[in-house]
Amino acid sequence: MNKEQTKLKSRKRLSFEMQRRLSYWVMLIPFLAGFVFIFVGVYINSLRYSFMNVRLLPAGGFEQTWTGFSNFLFLLREEPNYLINIQTSVVEMIMFVLFITIFSLFIAVLLNRKMPGRSFFRAMFFVPVILATGFIARTDMQSMIINAVQMSLSAESGATAVGGGVFSYWNVQELLFALNFSPMLTGTVTTAANRIVDIINGSGIQILIFLAGLQSISPHIYESANIDGATGWEIFWLITFPMITPLVLVNAIYTIINFLTMPTNAIMLQIENYRLRPGGMGIASAMAWFYFLVVLVCLAIAGLILSRIIFYQQKGTR
Repeated sequence: MNKEQTKLKSRKRLSFEMQRRLSYWVMLIPFLAGFVFIFVGVYINSLRYSFMNVRLLPAGGFEQTWTGFSNFLFLLREEPNYLINIQTSVVEMIMFVLFITIFSLFIAVLLNRKMPGRSFFRAMFFVPVILATGFIARTDMQSMIINAVQMSLSAESGATAVGGGVFSYWNVQELLFALNFSPMLTGTVTTAANRIVDIINGSGIQILIFLAGLQSISPHIYESANIDGATGWEIFWLITFPMITPLVLVNAIYTIINFLTMPTNAIMLQIENYRLRPGGMGIASAMAWFYFLVVLVCLAIAGLILSRIIFYQQKGTR
């Protein structure tokens, strides 16, 4: 191969890379345009309001009085529930991320196997994502499912289901204590059992992401491992899991943001409550920005921890 052919190939490769990068920016244009022309102004006004006392006027408009850091000092010194709600939300988020990541990875591995009706089961696990949007989100799907299960259990046993949920019928906590489980493990398992519906509803996107990662692994790698006599356990921990660890980070970041910004989150409800109060716009803005910093810290810590286990496949170049 002479030098002219080599230069020609390098030019073609460079032009292809430039076209691919250009396509990325073309796809980002709608988001960037909406962010710059719509959201930037909203963020700036919200940040200004956090340092002001904003009061709605009867004739319309706002009366803005600069108060400095008084809104933030009010949250940290005089509002007793704000920091407690943040602490509760962060602790629940850690458990929620752990449960969803494990559950979605387990389901994705199962759905990646060849079996009859695989497409149906994949769609079934994505249905909660569709049900959680639009008008259907206003209905309490969890209560409907729990009530249906309780009615079926009552019909079979001839008893009336009472208590706080489906799993009170078996009393999981007493069972784990009887088996000499540690209090920490007992509380974790009980929490996961009581929130199984929330975990399933919040795992649709994560399952699809894991499925995409599993399907991108070359089957030749598995064939070589089977020829060498590797067991299914060894294949999972030495091949499958290392190659999808980048997606573990992606799903963890997505789940953290999704959980901490849910409308039913205690902090989000408290911010909305202050926003609707007379003269509470400034305090609500201060709550939102302080909570935004907390979310950034959680994302940074999660990124630092999970980045230590990420494996990136190095592709050889010819």
